[in-house]
Amino acid sequence: MSAGPLSRRRFIQVAATSVAGVAAASGTQPAFAADASTRSGREAADLVLTGGQVLLMDCRSTVAEAIAIRGGVVVAAGRSAAMRRWIGRRTTVVDLRGRTALPGINDAHLHGIRTGLALPPYNIDVGPAAVSSIAEIAQAVGAAAATAAPGSWVRGKGWNQEEFAEGRPPTRQDLDAVAPDNPVALLDWSNHQLWANSRALELAGITATTEPPVGGVIVKDAAGEPTGLLFETAMGLVTQRIPAFTREEQTGALEKNIALALSQGITSYTEPGVGALQRGIYEDLDAAGRLKLRVTALLSRSDDTYPVNAEQVREILAGTGTTEPIGDRFSISGVKLRADGVPIASRTAWMREPYVGGGRGGMVTEGATDEEKVAELGRMIALVHGAGLQIGTHATGDAAIDAVSAAYAAVLGGHDPLGLRHYVIHGDFAWPETLRELAANGCGISFNPNIKHLIADGQPEVVGDVRAAYQTPYASALRAGLNVTSSSDSPNVAPDWRQGLETVLLRQGVSGEVSGPEQRIDLTAALHTYTTAGAWQDRADDWKGSLADGMAGDVCVLDGRLVDDHGRLAVPAEEISGLGVDLTVVGGNVVFSSEDAAQRHEAAAASGASWATRPPAGSMCAHC
Repeated sequence: MSAGPLSRRRFIQVAATSVAGVAAASGTQPAFAADASTRSGREAADLVLTGGQVLLMDCRSTVAEAIAIRGGVVVAAGRSAAMRRWIGRRTTVVDLRGRTALPGINDAHLHGIRTGLALPPYNIDVGPAAVSSIAEIAQAVGAAAATAAPGSWVRGKGWNQEEFAEGRPPTRQDLDAVAPDNPVALLDWSNHQLWANSRALELAGITATTEPPVGGVIVKDAAGEPTGLLFETAMGLVTQRIPAFTREEQTGALEKNIALALSQGITSYTEPGVGALQRGIYEDLDAAGRLKLRVTALLSRSDDTYPVNAEQVREILAGTGTTEPIGDRFSISGVKLRADGVPIASRTAWMREPYVGGGRGGMVTEGATDEEKVAELGRMIALVHGAGLQIGTHATGDAAIDAVSAAYAAVLGGHDPLGLRHYVIHGDFAWPETLRELAANGCGISFNPNIKHLIADGQPEVVGDVRAAYQTPYASALRAGLNVTSSSDSPNVAPDWRQGLETVLLRQGVSGEVSGPEQRIDLTAALHTYTTAGAWQDRADDWKGSLADGMAGDVCVLDGRLVDDHGRLAVPAEEISGLGVDLTVVGGNVVFSSEDAAQRHEAAAASGASWATRPPAGSMCAHC
């Protein structure tokens, strides 16, 4: 078995066929036909952007005034006057009016279908921007239960204990009073904690004597009774009882996510974990021409959960089938694995040294001891690697990252002849020696700067001052020679790369206090983490990620100037998050315009949840 990311040859073939096919269907000639040529006889461009600062993100860090795209690829960039020769009768010309354009954003870790499902009407919004207390959440749940069918589930997303006015953890009794007959399941912002009522626990068979699954926690009160809070794998005891969203609902959710992503200038993202149904939804949208951006996916189990042992990995591999892309927008690169939890208040990430208050968290793979869990992870990684597939492994605690890096090194031995480019997802506490080991084996790491911004102020109380400052170590990772990507981890935070970029440059928490200034990197390096580095992770850096000649015509146009004519920051770094997106282009086609009322409405509907517009303070990585 071999992985099948979209190759440059395939990209060019599909792009050319797509242009010709659209022309044939409409009865017109494609933009590169003879009658669409310029007066000089040159084949005309489909789209020309002129009069701005265009960051090509090439090896010379070129800033151009204008760019021309034909047949889905960049054909020229330079002075605005030089682009006139590419303008023909059918060329769309956009005057940037001094605005900044850059390669389309490649979000290296975005749960697409889950992002859509986290939005109304699929889940009620219980995020801090909508509700600020347990009482208000109970009121929202009661309203939903009042209109729900008898006995049907009430689902919600977004609560954050740190924001509760009551200053205490929630309990099942808080929900029982307003929904005694409807089972209720509310996911927190991180997808690592579930709050359930008594009816939900009853349906799941959870009692005082129930033992949690490996890697999970059933929180119990002083009398030994379950409180209604479930962490990590224990959430599955309840969630497996909830009726799955239908194929139609998930398809609608994905299209909501696409509208949201395009409004943010995102033209590519990695979907970290799809089962058979979700894979089919993506492939169907791609085949129907409705997948308006590019998606690289990692596989998960058929029920969209992540494997915890080698046998489950074998099941994934047995059901993989071909990984060759069927279109030009969706491809499978490998398998998503998970090593531990998250280093926040639940303290489930596996750390070398204890948390403030004690405990080191742990691995979520099967095994009676840490050594057995590490060995099981190694077997899982060896199976995927042996199948010729890329591996992305969730690891946040330093001990877990150490284990993942060692397992990668064991299968790679310092060489990656197939170019699989295994990587660590999140990597919050990857220390320099581990970063160097990852780099020596050609691996990468994917950070979440928006999450750094949102949790930085409270992290000293969880991991101590030194570790909190180091968390999300961009500078150390780049010094070690790693490919470093940036990602949102939506729906756990909004897919807002401008806030992420601002955080990479400033390292500020919500309060404005700086956390780890020595881990700051410069603007050019930061922008590469959102463009070329993501393309590298997708194994597509030979055809997308920059705006050099021959590369994919994927562009994000901001509503103002990010840089000056020399590529230097043109606004205070603190104002980057205030920049909007005016235009998004995929393959030379404008797929979002802030001036299009229908697209604005679609994007606004897609960002209706409180977390989608401004994520809750304290948010942390997903079900990742």
